[in-house]
Amino acid sequence: MRSPELPPRLESKRFILRDFTPSDRAAFVAYQMDERYRALYGTADNDGTRASSNALFDRFLAWQEEQPRRNFQVGIFDKSSGDLLGCVGLRGKDLPVDSAIFGIELSPSHWGRYRAAIEASTMMIAFGFRELDLASIMGVTASDNKRIARLADWFGAEVVAERHGSENSPEWTTECGTAKVDWSLKRTIWDHGRPDAYPRTGHDSFIYANCNHKTGTNAEMQKQACEGM
Repeated sequence: MRSPELPPRLESKRFILRDFTPSDRAAFVAYQMDERYRALYGTADNDGTRASSNALFDRFLAWQEEQPRRNFQVGIFDKSSGDLLGCVGLRGKDLPVDSAIFGIELSPSHWGRYRAAIEASTMMIAFGFRELDLASIMGVTASDNKRIARLADWFGAEVVAERHGSENSPEWTTECGTAKVDWSLKRTIWDHGRPDAYPRTGHDSFIYANCNHKTGTNAEMQKQACEGM
């Protein structure tokens, strides 16, 4: 992984992807404490959950100071309003130097903005291949997550492994016996199929890598998260 000379700041007509600053903490913690977000991950509205969100934000800030820097988790900001829409990242620490794991989430208030997720994903993947000199970008999704599968296929990614549950999976995912699918996108495929930095924004859609449908108390919130983005 090549270290960029300057902190990442990626712009499109509508969005800015940039490193978090301390002033973004309140907005980040607020959306992670949203009832819909907590329902998705099965967390409670208490001081412990808030502390965990603050600790995660601190980790993002700490990654910015690491040399060489291997983890990039940046905020997705609306260019006109400055609002925080979510975050997207490439994490390469403890992986081969030419690889990273991709992840993205939108705040519950923006789950319906699926085009924003596609655009932010494309900007970050392009940054990984072109600025960080990555050879491959990997991700994980639930096996029955059809829309993330469509997006991965659209980008040219391929499935490399399938497994059942893990200690890092949400409890409900393991209980439902949901398989996890590992996918990989190679730079050679990206360069061949997606020469431009930004994708089409027709009717493609994107959702959380860990999303899945479930029956039970929080089913409707999870379905909204999985389908709305």
